[in-house]
Amino acid sequence: MATISDRIIQRMKELNLRQVDIVEATHATKGAVSKWVAGTNTPKAEFLPPLASALKVSQNWLLTGIVDTDQNFQSIDVWDKNTPLENDEVEIPFFKDFSFACGSGSINEHIANEKRKLRISKATLRNLSISKDNAVAAVASGDSMSPTIQDGDTIHIDLGRKEIKDGRIFVICIGGLHFAKRLYNLPLGGVRIVSDNADEYPEIILTVDERLKQDFQIYGWVWQIARIEKW
Repeated sequence: MATISDRIIQRMKELNLRQVDIVEATHATKGAVSKWVAGTNTPKAEFLPPLASALKVSQNWLLTGIVDTDQNFQSIDVWDKNTPLENDEVEIPFFKDFSFACGSGSINEHIANEKRKLRISKATLRNLSISKDNAVAAVASGDSMSPTIQDGDTIHIDLGRKEIKDGRIFVICIGGLHFAKRLYNLPLGGVRIVSDNADEYPEIILTVDERLKQDFQIYGWVWQIARIEKW
């Protein structure tokens, strides 16, 4: 039976990727990637989105070997309220407009009022310990996180995980503007905000006082990036 290691090796061969390419794409250590390839360890949850992106597959395929048809990433479909759910599916709010408002309580209000939904496997949420109530999706805009997140990609967000883990991508709000960025902790409560497209979007450093002045907020962790190939 094929393992996650087998699938990683398969896609690396098909895409002519080296381990160093996976290191660069995921920001994991060389040792961690070597263990993934050797099968002595499996990728942690925070590495699944960039790993799947680098290998041009869905996270579900990496975890289970089940193929998503017609797309290179996790399949995306918007369903109306009359479409019955499968037994292992749930619906989560889907924001076509990424700019839901900042401020205390506003996320819950927008979630309650959002009528559009995406279907997602219960097993996928279970594997990543994500509560259905904390799972939302939104359409990203702009190229500040290219090539990891491209304009029009759908990002899946876990609203329950707001603690900064260095190098993870989070949805954040600064002064009423919304971004998906990599975050890094700095001493004394500061934060480093980094774009993957660093040539055009320089990193931002906020001290703890600047975080308060600019109303810096973390909405949640971006755990999956979904893309429909454009022909």
